[in-house]
Amino acid sequence: RALRTGTIGRFSAISGTVTRTSDVRPELLVGSFRCKKCGLVAPDIPQQYHLTRPPLCRNPRCQNRNPSEFHLEIGGSGTNRAQDDEENPNSGGGGGSEFVDWQRLRVQENADEIPP
Repeated sequence: RALRTGTIGRFSAISGTVTRTSDVRPELLVGSFRCKKCGLVAPDIPQQYHLTRPPLCRNPRCQNRNPSEFHLEIGGSGTNRAQDDEENPNSGGGGGSEFVDWQRLRVQENADEIPP
């Protein structure tokens, strides 16, 4: 009952009974996209609630301006970008995309905490 909009984005401790859960699902935080035309990777494109592709290719020779012509790079952790760049010179320095798991929970107040 004491949760207000000021607590959004902050950790909060609550107690209650979980009445419903959803499946655990992945959410894309940061995406790396490969241009279908030239193969250059556009790394570290921040995502905000929906799939955000690059608006155009950074390769001056390609100039692809069609967002649907970019594929999401799922593989590669980005932990060894120097080695990735050596193996694929067109990689553009991009690692993989970064995902987090999320799950929706429905919580009900404990019966003994409900005011009369």
